[in-house]
Formats: sequence, structure tokens, C-alpha cells
Amino acid sequence: MSSVEASDTKAVAALLNVDLVGEHDAIVYYLTHAWTVARQYGPQILEIANDEMRHFKWLSHTIAQLGGEPDLTIPPVTMFKDLAAAMQKDVDAEIRAIDQYRDHAERITNPQVSTLLRRIIVDERDHLRQFQELLQESHGQPLWDQEPAEQVAPVANKLRNSMRIEYQQMLKYLWQSFMHDHQKTMGMDAEERAVDEMRHMGWIGKRLGQMGYDPTLTSDPPGDVRVGEHEEMHAFTEIRIWAHDHMPQLVPTLDRILAHESYHLEMQATLGSSSP
Repeated sequence: MSSVEASDTKAVAALLNVDLVGEHDAIVYYLTHAWTVARQYGPQILEIANDEMRHFKWLSHTIAQLGGEPDLTIPPVTMFKDLAAAMQKDVDAEIRAIDQYRDHAERITNPQVSTLLRRIIVDERDHLRQFQELLQESHGQPLWDQEPAEQVAPVANKLRNSMRIEYQQMLKYLWQSFMHDHQKTMGMDAEERAVDEMRHMGWIGKRLGQMGYDPTLTSDPPGDVRVGEHEEMHAFTEIRIWAHDHMPQLVPTLDRILAHESYHLEMQATLGSSSP
């Protein structure tokens, strides 16, 4: 496939809209599965869906910053009753997303956009790993497979209609946010990078708790962000070397954190700024 020059903002935005539609499709399926056929895995799948929502936001702001319009077309949904089939659908979706993002990252010459897509790929690869693990476990039946009782059906239909209205309103508010309310931002801003750091704290804190240690929430006075990022990379790299031999189950989390921190450093280098 031919490359897409950074100056051709319409073509770049068009490729990103293909990615955006894919994210929207993933969000709808993951939420639906977490609420219905895969409720026993609900919290884990909802966390993955939250990642996809962040990707949706980053792509939409980037499209708007390029002068395009985010495609918020509602994707069709096929309901699943079989748990394994639903998990296979999610595995296949992640494989397609990774391939598509990799292709777009290679074709787009705009460094900020291609770096953002590579950052998203990091998450998608971890989602693929998680869904593959869930697929291996999903040989039983869902928590329920019967149709709602006859007396419940009228209320259920009203709830469905209410959900449809909520979805419609959500998309309207998102459109307003992407196109009018907020400063148009390409990819992740400083606030979003702070959210990444908070999520890393959560992953690390959970592991410390499992190891019998309390997390330490203290900090030095704020300094140069780039210095802190380099210190993090060095520390996590050393921990990963140890974990490879002594705690391999920690390695995927460390790899994901290292890739996130690498993205932060690339963004700072691209922007030429040490944002707070």
C-alpha cells in the first residue's frame, strides 16, 4: 500500500475514521458481551472496553485537529448466546484491529499520528492476550440463556428504548465535544498521559498487594517530566529483567507499561515540549 503524506490531511483523517469505526464496533460488542453472554468476565471485559473508549476519543480529537469529521455511525450488532463464540468474535476483532493499525501506522508519514497508532497497538495486543485467555476458559454455559419471563417483557422493552435514547444522546454530546467544545488535540494530551500513569499505579499496586506489600504513595516535588519518564523506563526495565526469570506472569504488564512510557517520551520529543 502507498504511503499517505502528512500534508494530505484529508487522506490521513479518512484512514483514522476507518480505525474509529473499528473502535466503535469493538466498544459496542465488548459492552454487550460484558452485560450478557460473558457476564462472568464482565469486570475484565469492561476494563478493555474502557481502553477502547479512550482510543475512540484520541482518534476523534486527532481527526478533528486534522480538519476532518469523526464518523460516529452506529455499528450493527449480532447478539451471541454462546460464550465461546462471543469470545472468539472478540479475539478475531483484536487481530483485525492490530493488523489494520499496523498498516495505517506504516503508511501515514505524520509522526504524531503514526506514533499514536503504535501506542494504541500496545493496548490492542494486550487485549488480544486477555481475550485469548478468556476463550480458553469459556467452555461452560453463560450465566443465563433463557428468554425473559413474559411478565418482564414489557418493562424490558421500555428499558431497551431508554437505552437507545441514552446512546443517541451520548453520541450527540461526543460530537459536540470533538468538534466544538474542547481544544482540538492530536492523540493524547497531558491529562490523558497522567491517566496512563494513574492506571500504571493501579496495576503496580494490585501486584504489590498480591505480593504482601503496601503501595507507597509519596512523591518528590514536580520536576522535568522527561527526566521522570527516563527514570521510570530504567526502573521498569530492570524489574522486567528480574521478572522474566522469577515472575513471568508480571512480564505482560511490565511490557505494556514500558510501551506506554516509550510513547510518552516520543510524544514529548515530537512536540519539543516538557509539558507539566
